[in-house]
Amino acid sequence: MIELLFLVVFAICFILLLRKFVPIWQIIIAEFYFVTFLLFLLFSGEEHPYYEAIDPAGLESYEFVASKHRLIYMIFFVLYHISLLLLWFRKSALPPLILALGLCVLYIGLFFNGILILQLLGSQEGNEILVCFPIFSLLVGLSIIIRTLYDLPKNLSFSPYKHQWLNKINEKLSTKSALFCSSVIAILPVFVLITLILMLFGDDYDAVSKALTETTTWGFSQHDHPPHLPHQGHYLCTVAACGSPQLVKPLRWGIRGKQRIIVNRQLQIANAFEELIADLSPTLHRFIRKNYDRYGYNLSKKNQKPLGFQPHLYTDETFRMGIPALFIYLLLTTRRED
Repeated sequence: MIELLFLVVFAICFILLLRKFVPIWQIIIAEFYFVTFLLFLLFSGEEHPYYEAIDPAGLESYEFVASKHRLIYMIFFVLYHISLLLLWFRKSALPPLILALGLCVLYIGLFFNGILILQLLGSQEGNEILVCFPIFSLLVGLSIIIRTLYDLPKNLSFSPYKHQWLNKINEKLSTKSALFCSSVIAILPVFVLITLILMLFGDDYDAVSKALTETTTWGFSQHDHPPHLPHQGHYLCTVAACGSPQLVKPLRWGIRGKQRIIVNRQLQIANAFEELIADLSPTLHRFIRKNYDRYGYNLSKKNQKPLGFQPHLYTDETFRMGIPALFIYLLLTTRRED
């Protein structure tokens, strides 16, 4: 959470700095890019390798890029965004060699975004929202490439260096066609070079593919996961029913997930309202149920923690917060019966 807060502060400062150098429409794109990245981090949840059993009702999920082979993805993620910033702000001031390398890294970044999109779209867990960031990142990278190649003059100028071999390379890359061709040709050498460097630190030569295949429930996954852990605990209405008896007015015992729970009027009406939504729109019901299972369980666990010498404080407050919704549920279910 601290990392996300730091990221938000950094993004706000960066966007405020952009106001002095770029048009407003580009600032809007940058803000949307950051929002999709933030959603990507938030909805990734608590990730686990394919061989661990998880509780899918909590904020637990299986990693879509295997952590053991994730380093090469992180390296190209950083290089990709450095290239984006350089070609966005300083493409006219960059020498041809740096321009060619920047374009080359963007091409490789487009490839990584593409395979991530396919990996996420093949999810069996319904986490399609994660795909928004790589799709938008791919579109931004593609637009930067097109804009860079379109805006560059036919013959590029550059400041001479002390080393003659650098001047010769820049001179050969000083035309737009030579710059484009060299950036495409450099894709394989740059990729192989970075792979060899990472192999010196213990990474595998096929880490790019293993990072996607050594997973489960995703597009390129090649493994099955263990049986899910039994879901423990209760949700918000059930927690509310565990509050002060004078307030929540428990009616009877019930069974949920092979465990005894306290049933009160609020819980009965909430269950009836869920059945109503399931009858009216099964698609909407699946969406609400999936997110309620994802976030409601963890919130209910927090609500069950006692505070000082007031063990019913959390559950009583949960019940009170549910009272407005209770009347809405009751109104809708009554109209449905009529």
